[in-house]
Amino acid sequence: MEHYVITIGRELGSGGKAIGEIMAKQLSIPVYDRRLIELAAEENGFDPAVFKQADETAGKGLMSQVIHSLSSPFAAFSSLYNNSISNESLFKVQSDIIIEKAENENCIIVGRCSDYILRNHPRHVSIFVHADYEDRVKFVMERNNLSEADAKELIEHTDAIRSDYHNFYSETNWGDSRSYDICVNSSLLGLEGTAKLLTEFVKAALKIQE
Repeated sequence: MEHYVITIGRELGSGGKAIGEIMAKQLSIPVYDRRLIELAAEENGFDPAVFKQADETAGKGLMSQVIHSLSSPFAAFSSLYNNSISNESLFKVQSDIIIEKAENENCIIVGRCSDYILRNHPRHVSIFVHADYEDRVKFVMERNNLSEADAKELIEHTDAIRSDYHNFYSETNWGDSRSYDICVNSSLLGLEGTAKLLTEFVKAALKIQE
């Protein structure tokens, strides 16, 4: 039977990454997030710092440069061209790694536009995790030792980046329930309960045997 892959999109503070890690333990499979970026950088000779700079920000960065180039076309043209090529190349490398992992092992991939990249995979379940805003703020405050105001600012900034990145490279909308197989509010059951629910859903959807 072909390998299966689970992709997880998430709002900042929803616990999507932690839920993916719990699911990975329950299913005894690896989970890839930042590790995927580091792996892609190492295997393809990229400086990891360059990869992290473009991580989930390529689309927004490019669009910002496009707008800037309209007001200063000659000064901005070289930078726009070089950065767009760089970002497209980095996304292509990352996509190749995602596809390779999904073809060769059962795994979970968090973020990285993986739901869209793997849209044609025959055994793929796409998940989006969101949560009540108050819970997200509390989660980010505790995890990052931030004030409430700073946590709210970080949530707004990060969600905007993730949305821009996903929508730039894909034909689906980040966080739109119609773009995923299942969307879940982690505030209702907590991290452990949500992970258990999603694991059972995946097992039933993909007919995974114990």
